[in-house]
Amino acid sequence: MNHEKVSGEVVQIPLEKIIPNRFQPRKTIEKESLQELIDSISTHGVLQPIVVRRDPKKVGIYEIMMGERRFRSCEALKLQTIPAIITEANDQRMMECALIENTHRKDLNPIERAQAYQLLSDTFHLTQEEVAKRVGADRTTVSHFIRLLGLPQEIQDDISRHPHLLGHAKAILAVPDSTRRLALWQRVRNEDLSVRHLRIIIDAYMHPRGISISPQSRAPQYREFHPGNAPELREPYERLFRKMPPNVEVRITYGQVGEQFLFGSVSVSCHNKEDFLRILKIISG
Repeated sequence: MNHEKVSGEVVQIPLEKIIPNRFQPRKTIEKESLQELIDSISTHGVLQPIVVRRDPKKVGIYEIMMGERRFRSCEALKLQTIPAIITEANDQRMMECALIENTHRKDLNPIERAQAYQLLSDTFHLTQEEVAKRVGADRTTVSHFIRLLGLPQEIQDDISRHPHLLGHAKAILAVPDSTRRLALWQRVRNEDLSVRHLRIIIDAYMHPRGISISPQSRAPQYREFHPGNAPELREPYERLFRKMPPNVEVRITYGQVGEQFLFGSVSVSCHNKEDFLRILKIISG
């Protein structure tokens, strides 16, 4: 069969001649939703053709622009061919199509979406406004998602697995310090804080005079304690300091909003590998 048809015509292409979109932003596909599609194709066949382009480097090979889930389902069913429309597209268009398809299906988790926007911007030297126009999104939306990539990796991983925590993550972006971001995130996970409660805590930390973003109420004052102003920290600090090699910095601190504990931090800093290994040995006991 001659597969070199005019663009726009539906043709049957062997699955072995098709490769996934190298710019695919989605890293995982939910097994349950994929199984539903497999069952549907098994019963009704492929109702909508996939869209491919000819691989620019390999003759006779086609790269998926849209329809990777249909392609994977056909692979699972061990079908020989799949209906496809062959079209012309450059790399930028490939990336845009993959992002748009997944965005419309809501298949991307927040971090995958952020990475896709950033990759589109970096690869083709686009401003955030230009990215927004190409994917049919608001510029502010693109900006907010890209900012998520500045969060600690632990938080990014959690958002990937639990997209419903996106509002919490956006709130934490207001806190500039990574250590406190992680401390706040632990409270989100451990105490099941609402976004509203989290914002009150963050506001109290960001505005220590008690100035609140909410006109209805003022947040309790944020206070930070260390061995210099908290007697209960002096003895543990001195004992820890004595165990450490010379020229090592030890810092113990915790913060409260009113009487509510916000975070605690113990940090040990050094400037050479030997001290670093000695510190690890001391901590591991």
